[in-house]
Amino acid sequence: MVEFYINGFSSFQGDISTDQLTAYFEARRLRRMEAIAKNALFCSCQALEQAGLSISEPKELALSVAVGAGSLESTCKFMDSIINDGDELSSPTAFAGSVHNATGLTLSMFLNLHGPCVTTGQFDFSFAGALLTAQQFLKSGQTQEALVVVAEDINPVASEYASQEPALFAPVLRCPQGPFVRAAAAFVLSAKPTEHTLYQINRLEFTRTKNPVIETATVATAAWNALETARFMQHEKSFILTDSFACATLLIEGNAYVKP
Repeated sequence: MVEFYINGFSSFQGDISTDQLTAYFEARRLRRMEAIAKNALFCSCQALEQAGLSISEPKELALSVAVGAGSLESTCKFMDSIINDGDELSSPTAFAGSVHNATGLTLSMFLNLHGPCVTTGQFDFSFAGALLTAQQFLKSGQTQEALVVVAEDINPVASEYASQEPALFAPVLRCPQGPFVRAAAAFVLSAKPTEHTLYQINRLEFTRTKNPVIETATVATAAWNALETARFMQHEKSFILTDSFACATLLIEGNAYVKP
């Protein structure tokens, strides 16, 4: 039984530059955009193109966003502005960027998405929550296609102190020794196969476990399981992803789609 189909995907680690996004949008529209949102927008554009969907035209496409702990850089800037300048002079720009749904708002506006939108903040398993939300959108018939986007920021506090006390951070932070990088990934899902379908997902399970199991990751980011999923799909072969961390397990089983 097929849970859903994937028609396009993209992933990225690091920081997308404005120049990379000007292939899709005018530079002046990107001037105040947060780094985490730029990464999410770039991956979304690539995934939509691969799925054969227009970036500029209005779309009845559901949006399910996973942001881990949100835009941590903006959150810290906002808190610093309160400490340094007081409540009345705190930065409204930093506050706007710190809101969890800010990335979803950016994607909806820039990509002309008119379907339902939900943002999940579930730390390392935000990707699991976003996939399950998108799956419900498809099963309920609210939409025929959904865009799942994962965007994770750098935690400036953890990046400074986690490497000094890795054992202290290990239960709550993947790969506490670093390196700490921003990361993003995007996947276009559909309830039925299309001419652009690349993969079919046969199993999607998210369960709680009694004991924490920490698996080795290559980078310190809550988007790690989304990056691994994209990496598996790049090989165009069947795969099973099992990610166990902090008393939870995500299982994704997919096969390369073969047209009938």
